[in-house]
Amino acid sequence: MKKQAIKIICLNLGIALLNVIMFSKGMVGLNFAGEALKTALAVTIIVMSLIAFFYGNYVLLFSEKQQPPIQLLKGTEFNDPKDYIRALEEKRGNGVFDENIQTAVEQVGRMMEKDRALDSILEQFFTPQEMTFTRFQSAINAVQGIFYNNIKKMINRMIIFDYKDYRKLKEKESHAEDTGSVISKSAQKQLDIYREHIEYVGGLVDMNEEILVKLDGLLLEISKLDDLDQQGLENMAAVQEINDLIAQTKLYKS
Repeated sequence: MKKQAIKIICLNLGIALLNVIMFSKGMVGLNFAGEALKTALAVTIIVMSLIAFFYGNYVLLFSEKQQPPIQLLKGTEFNDPKDYIRALEEKRGNGVFDENIQTAVEQVGRMMEKDRALDSILEQFFTPQEMTFTRFQSAINAVQGIFYNNIKKMINRMIIFDYKDYRKLKEKESHAEDTGSVISKSAQKQLDIYREHIEYVGGLVDMNEEILVKLDGLLLEISKLDDLDQQGLENMAAVQEINDLIAQTKLYKS
């Protein structure tokens, strides 16, 4: 509010000063009873001053109130993996999450490649009507659902993160370290909250990396299907790991 008031005062003083300079006899000396050119210029100055006064004050008074409300993602907004990439790219540039965003974008690309590879390999061994194909596909779809839900959670944390406040608090912390002083308890508490957000996003990136590694293991074991019987399929290590991951993640909400 203080900065906003200073901007309004500066704007109005500037408009007033411009008019004093343009219409004072000892300066430019514009008026409405002289030459046609001076009269036209005087009218132009008055009109532009009025526009600057009303528009400038309106923008300064109401621009902050017109900020769009925070809109969290529900996941239904995305119809294609590339939609997740675009949403991540939109959050790039604030510095705090850029490294995680880069990794997450690369992970989505890798997931798309693994999805195509898994579909191709499964179709070489089974028909879509076979129960084994259905079981494999259900497990893969469930893991992909967890993966993309993690991306959605990352983006939502980035949406609610107050980057300006975080930077101010980091500057205070840095200054306190340089001077040997201590920041206030409230500032430290707020910083800890921001760090929790950052760690949470990093944890989701790590979880998605784990999912990709497990899918790599599944790809490797599916390539050995010629050497396995039905019992071997049931006990396949990669499938067991993926099933365990799905079971664990069902309990994980945030």
